[in-house]
Amino acid sequence: MPFRDIASHNTMMTAHAAAPGGGVDAARQLFDGMLLRNVVSWNVMINGYVKAKRPEQALEVVRWMAGVGVRGTATTMVGVATACARLGWLGSGREVHCAYLRRFEEDNLLFWTSLVDMYGKCRRVAAARKVFDRLNVRNVVCWNAMIIGHCVYGEPGDGIELFHQMIGRGKNGSDNQWVLRPDEVTFIGVLCACTRLGLLDAGKVYFNQMTTTYSLRPTFAHYWCMANLYGSVGLLEEAESLLKSVPEELKARALGGLLGLCRFRGEWKLGERIALRLIELEPSNCAHYALLCSVYASAGRWEDAHRVKAIIKESDGRFSPGHRLVDLNEIASEFKIRERQPENQEIYVILDDLVSKLQFTSREDAQTEPGIK
Repeated sequence: MPFRDIASHNTMMTAHAAAPGGGVDAARQLFDGMLLRNVVSWNVMINGYVKAKRPEQALEVVRWMAGVGVRGTATTMVGVATACARLGWLGSGREVHCAYLRRFEEDNLLFWTSLVDMYGKCRRVAAARKVFDRLNVRNVVCWNAMIIGHCVYGEPGDGIELFHQMIGRGKNGSDNQWVLRPDEVTFIGVLCACTRLGLLDAGKVYFNQMTTTYSLRPTFAHYWCMANLYGSVGLLEEAESLLKSVPEELKARALGGLLGLCRFRGEWKLGERIALRLIELEPSNCAHYALLCSVYASAGRWEDAHRVKAIIKESDGRFSPGHRLVDLNEIASEFKIRERQPENQEIYVILDDLVSKLQFTSREDAQTEPGIK
């Protein structure tokens, strides 16, 4: 193409930004080479970085955009609010909220939903609820953002109550047809709430409702929520039994998570059994040997722990590069370096809830960070 106008540049940037891998970097090269840019160009770059798990760079582009005097649109504000949510930057998120109120009169559901999500992830659930309650129109994504906010970061009982409000409004009384129905993410929040409250019977009911009432197929995330619910009331063997029903390709992942619970609760015999099964499933993964060593160490079985360490040392060259997930903090850290994409969202919800419940991490309520100028 001898000459590329702004529209053609924007189209190519959009295609690159949507591509997996380093697509956003290719989009950035095109962006940097543009002689003229419009607001769509900036939005493509901002949202491209957000989707590429790089929210810090998205905010850098926002500051650059403001510095050259380009006025953003509602789409810009959605991208900025989402980036702030993923970084947990409450102060910047508040600036975005205020800027939107000053500059825009349109009632943009996508922006308000991103704002509910931002306040929830920054543990300002009351602020999220104020935004939510003022909305005249809500879709399932908006309901999910508020339910997750309550169930994971706020008062879990409020989240369950909101879930019942949602399903109460979802059925059309005239023909008994569902016009708003919960989805898989909704039940992640509800099951996390049950775990935090120790509501085993209620959790079983909700888990069964997924298939019997809403025809939803449970994912690994739902099985893990239920297993953690069993574990929270001391029923680790029941949790193990449940996770054995997980599809084979997810079994090692599920049992690895249960093994972490066994270690922290001192159930070393069950932990040993699970670790040996994991080694049988994936003999070249050093993470399973490290977990077994950790189980023995937590039980004071130092001779066994040293024996496993010797196996790791002797066989280190034959192991595949694994992750030594020796505790829940490391598991959480591994996931938190990734962007909260829809496909990862369920896992984030689970991990955030577990970290909060077991108190292996602490987080300051008041957060400060550089503002968006």
